[in-house]
Amino acid sequence: MRSKNSGSLRITDLWTFKSTKSNKRYIVEVEGFDHEFYGLKFYWKGVELSKERYSLLTNDFEPRKIVRSCIEVMLEYYRANKLVSFGFVAAPDLEKDIEGKNLDLSNGSRRFLFYKRMMVNLFGGETFYHISDTTHTIYLMINNFQLSNGLITIDEIAEKINQTYLGDYIIES
Repeated sequence: MRSKNSGSLRITDLWTFKSTKSNKRYIVEVEGFDHEFYGLKFYWKGVELSKERYSLLTNDFEPRKIVRSCIEVMLEYYRANKLVSFGFVAAPDLEKDIEGKNLDLSNGSRRFLFYKRMMVNLFGGETFYHISDTTHTIYLMINNFQLSNGLITIDEIAEKINQTYLGDYIIES
C-alpha cells in the first residue's frame, strides 16, 4: 500500500508480515526520499496507535526473525533498483525496559547495536557504505556506486534527514 504526504512530498509504502512464532502481524513503513534513499520503520500492529509504537517491546524474544523480515523488504527494493540506499533510526529503549539493568548504552540503544550488527554481518561493505550517529541511533547504508560516482553525498543525506526530522544528526564514518 502506498501513501503520499503532500507537505513533505514523501512517499510511504506499507508492508506487512506475520510472525510464525507469535502469530503477531507487523507493519513496515518505507519512506521514499530523493536519490533512491529509503527509510524503514516497523512496529507490531497491536500498538499502531501508540506514540511509543517503535519502542514498545513484545517480549516474544524473536527480534532476529522480525528484523530479518524487514531486511527482506529492503532486498525487494534493492532487487528492483540497484542504486537504492537505506537508513533507519533505532527507537530508544523505554525507561521501564532498562530500569535496574546495568547496561552500557554509550554506543547507542540495545536496538541500535543489534540492528548495526545485523546490517554489517548481512550486507558487509561491498554494496553499501555503512555510517551511523550513535548519539541519535541513526544508521545509514549508502549505495557505494552512487557515493563513488558523486550521485549522492553524505552531507546531502544528513541535510535531508535534518530537514525532515528537525534533528541535529552527526553522521560519522
